[in-house]
Amino acid sequence: MKEFKSLTRIRKASPDPLKYLRLHRAEFASTFKKKKYDFDNYYPNIEPLIKTISKFYNLRKDFIYVGLGGESIIRDILLLFFLKRKKNCIGFGSPNFFMYRYYSNLFGYDQKEYQISPDKINNITLKFIKEFIKKNKLNFFILVNPSHPFEKYWKKKEVEEISKYCKKQKVTLLIDEVYQGLDSKFSDKLIQKYDNLIIMKSFSKTTGLPGLRVGFALSNKKIINELNTLRLAIELPEYSIRKAISYFKNPKKLIYPKIKSIRLAREYAHKQFKKRNIKSFGHHGSSVTFQIDEKKKINKILIFLKRKKVLVSTQNEKIFEKYINITTTNVSNIKYFFNILDKVL
Repeated sequence: MKEFKSLTRIRKASPDPLKYLRLHRAEFASTFKKKKYDFDNYYPNIEPLIKTISKFYNLRKDFIYVGLGGESIIRDILLLFFLKRKKNCIGFGSPNFFMYRYYSNLFGYDQKEYQISPDKINNITLKFIKEFIKKNKLNFFILVNPSHPFEKYWKKKEVEEISKYCKKQKVTLLIDEVYQGLDSKFSDKLIQKYDNLIIMKSFSKTTGLPGLRVGFALSNKKIINELNTLRLAIELPEYSIRKAISYFKNPKKLIYPKIKSIRLAREYAHKQFKKRNIKSFGHHGSSVTFQIDEKKKINKILIFLKRKKVLVSTQNEKIFEKYINITTTNVSNIKYFFNILDKVL
């Protein structure tokens, strides 16, 4: 294993613009000593967001790492272990977020993949994952829970069993919970029990705020300190920081209703697909995947939906050629989708 020197990088909170006339930085200080001032004129301070996340998940501040979206978190984590180890062998399910493959290639990781498809979901068991890790001699494993666009959901006991096995095998485990709601907290306590574990979350999916670019990771103090060595000087713009804080401070008003809306829309979509004798998959994330066996029919559907200004997800991989994925934002949008779909069907 390479020697990795973790650098101490202390965040210094920005002095309050109401109390200091700051002539040492490129800031527009005409609002000095006024009750209201434009945050865009000042360098942002990430510390209040870290404190808010800490309170929301009841975790210490030094267990939290904030980044510019989930992608930034993935890059920093894979870069960290590229710097720490002479060799990395990483494993994950496919299809998934394409940047896992991209950064694994960029940092020279050996990659091992297993296929996830709706007709073989039941074959992906705890035993399968353990054998996959052992057979391929992995030292890094990514568990996307739930996976997307083909959903495999791991329950609390299963997540802990995988964490336990990875620790025993000296495997770093990254659990990607981007497609779980921010209200899901059952796996967060595991980071205090397993020092090989990193959990990643984001505002992009079930909270429906991808434009904020707010991602964060939870892990033990050692790993967070090492990640802080690689972090940007300023991770997020002020607007994203304040918006994320407001959501965490008002979850009953701003987070839970969005998650409820997604769940209601997801259930509604499954009922509608069932009425039309169309197979559909996905019961835990923020989307539903449905199956159309005829390739010509899929192309016809996609063209017609786009003409009606309805965008849906498809992928280039062969395994995905008979499936379409829709995001379940709210029931109203899904009703409109089915109205259009019925016309083309």
